[in-house]
Amino acid sequence: MAFVDDLREVRRAGFPLRPPFLAVTTGIWLVCLLVFATAGWIDAVREDPQADYPAYLMAWTRGLLPWLFLFPLVFKLGARHTNANLQDSTVSALVAGTTAMIAVLAYAAVAFSIGTGRSPLETLASFGVRDFLWDVVLFAMAFLVGRQMRPELDPRTTTGHSPGSLAVKSSGRVEYIPVASILGATAQGNYIALHLDERDVLHRTTMAQLETALSDAGFIRIHRSHLVNPSKVSVARSRGESFRIIELSNGVQLPVSDRYRAEVRQQLDQRVLG
Repeated sequence: MAFVDDLREVRRAGFPLRPPFLAVTTGIWLVCLLVFATAGWIDAVREDPQADYPAYLMAWTRGLLPWLFLFPLVFKLGARHTNANLQDSTVSALVAGTTAMIAVLAYAAVAFSIGTGRSPLETLASFGVRDFLWDVVLFAMAFLVGRQMRPELDPRTTTGHSPGSLAVKSSGRVEYIPVASILGATAQGNYIALHLDERDVLHRTTMAQLETALSDAGFIRIHRSHLVNPSKVSVARSRGESFRIIELSNGVQLPVSDRYRAEVRQQLDQRVLG
């Protein structure tokens, strides 16, 4: 089915905010809305058999409206932390959760003061902590579910043949270095230092030329002076949601510049298998 294929595409691309993904989160929002509205109506019927279900449905729709937009954002935030340690995930979740709750409080103060003659601040003061407990639960559930996901490896980005070798001229000879053995590269003046497992090899070329030559092998730019093979990255050190330092399998550490951080994280996440 085309819809199933679209969902797979969403997973490969790291859960972007595309229609199939938004359709799923909207469906989850509708289920939550019906469950909460029905439960509230059943409780009301026990005291008043004439309780109006549409009124409860409308009230819960107004109350849960922010989550129609927050569900996909929080889920995506959690998915971006599939490779992060617990401490980084907790810090990010607390910051994002605080921001989300401030947005929910601001929305509730305005939405529930309409037609009541009360100011938003008076409306907000009338709420209790229990009125927002479900918002905390919904945030935690969306973040944790997203964190458990693993973007699939896109078979279209891999090839079944060897990426070949790179001809490196040095000291009157040409050394053919298998591309698969190159961990990364660093610009050093008029040369590029190719990082191998146990040594570095100087190659006279430009970073732009090398990036073009190695693009089909999956190499990615992390800095104006650094290029890496994602399959040779052993550690990605982060601060908040952004990768700051990439450590190659031979222990060499390379910085990640602001310009490339989002792309580096996306490319590394796409290469994680569940």
